Amino acid sequence: MQKLKFLFLTKLDFSSMIGEHHFVLRCVPQVLPEQQVIDLDMKVMPQSCTGVFSTDSFGNQVFAGSLLAPHKFFYYRVNGEIMRDDAEKRQEAAAPYMRYPTKLTSPSDEIRLYADELWRQELKACRGDNYAAASRLSEIIYSTFSYEPGSTSVYTTAAEAFSQKRGVCQDYVHVFLAIARLCGIPARYVSGLPFGEGATHAWVEIWHNGLWYGLDPTRGCLADEGYIKLNVGRDFNDCPIERGVFRGQADQLQTTYMKVDIL
Repeated sequence: MQKLKFLFLTKLDFSSMIGEHHFVLRCVPQVLPEQQVIDLDMKVMPQSCTGVFSTDSFGNQVFAGSLLAPHKFFYYRVNGEIMRDDAEKRQEAAAPYMRYPTKLTSPSDEIRLYADELWRQELKACRGDNYAAASRLSEIIYSTFSYEPGSTSVYTTAAEAFSQKRGVCQDYVHVFLAIARLCGIPARYVSGLPFGEGATHAWVEIWHNGLWYGLDPTRGCLADEGYIKLNVGRDFNDCPIERGVFRGQADQLQTTYMKVDIL
């Protein structure tokens, strides 16, 4: 059991005035048996923003809003306290769509051949044990990939990332999902806040005997009670933390920061 204090903020600075800005934020932690929100404060600026909370089809908290007046920046901040206790997890079925490829996780022939070889050799002893097989897969991706910011984008597919063997957390996760699903392991994309400070992070959860277990192939470790879950989905496209459109011609500069402390 861990009690965590967190802060997460993002600011978008625009090079010129924009208007009719419509946005969707998934920046509020999920409320789950194993993740209880003790205290929460959210602020969105400019103050003329209007919006409403809802829940999407994956159970993520969504704040959809609009800012119609001209503005040159957009800012949101979420902070609070979370109680994490993985002993409180409840059994649930794995949704069928967590077993099949998506646009971002569709396996190439190269991935298919690799997964087949992996299953016949490295993972052979783990058959029937999704957790053991997924843990080994996470270790392999961690040891064979290079973390290289700027080498990929949010549009990079698992096939492209696998071919170059480098990327960021999103790419590690998409490659993991592509291979795990080929091996018959239900798996999903998770975005959130890990212990420490810096930027938001992505990891995976795999389904085994009725429970979802977190693994972090980017860091080569468990995604345990030091991780705060914001969103889940089939891949990044299902659960971006922020997405929006606006009227105007402007470049934008995004600044993000997060910090998670153990209390």
